[in-house]
Amino acid sequence: MQVLNKQERTTAFLWFLLFFVVTVGLFVLAIFFNYQVPVRENTELRKELSTFRKEEAFQASFLQNLEKVKTNLDSINMPNQNAIYMDQEVAKRLSDMHNAIPKDVVSHYNLYDNSVQIGLALHQSKQQLRGLQDAQKTIAELKEKVQDLTSQLNQTQSQLDYYRRLSASTPGR
Repeated sequence: MQVLNKQERTTAFLWFLLFFVVTVGLFVLAIFFNYQVPVRENTELRKELSTFRKEEAFQASFLQNLEKVKTNLDSINMPNQNAIYMDQEVAKRLSDMHNAIPKDVVSHYNLYDNSVQIGLALHQSKQQLRGLQDAQKTIAELKEKVQDLTSQLNQTQSQLDYYRRLSASTPGR
């Protein structure tokens, strides 16, 4: 026995099968994205967190070195300090700080670079100030010498005037 509407039934079954496959495919796709997207998002967030932690660790190290440089610069021109050693220590630490700035980890490279440059400028200013203090001592010593020589000149001038008056009042000449 043959079914009379075999073609319509086959067409209806194929449509059903198509819609079933599309519906199941959409569910599978939705479940895939539901699990796959958060995994990728978590991976990206972990990378960002790792970068943030590296930058935070670098900031702590950089700040600690900057504090040491600041302390050394504050005490470099104090009496009884070995200024040459302190100069070398500050220059070495600033150089190490500049070389340690990771370009790929930090978000504001120029901030750290400018901090190091300001430290170098302050270091040079301290060296110049130390040189000028020596020059001020020399200037003070030279002013004292000028005053002594001026007073000697005045004494010699008054003696010369005295001897001239004495020789002018002496009748034999």
